[in-house]
Amino acid sequence: MKFYEKLCILIVLFLGVTIGTAGIIGVYVKTNNEAKEENNPNSIILENINLF
Repeated sequence: MKFYEKLCILIVLFLGVTIGTAGIIGVYVKTNNEAKEENNPNSIILENINLF
């Protein structure tokens, strides 16, 4: 393959990984915010980590 073909593949791969990571982080933040709204009295939260 030529240099430009490899470069295009790497750019598309980088964008895919970046968008995928952003999506995973977005789902995590949404889930974390929904859990905070429930106000479970039996949970102990230490720096956004639900321990119990």
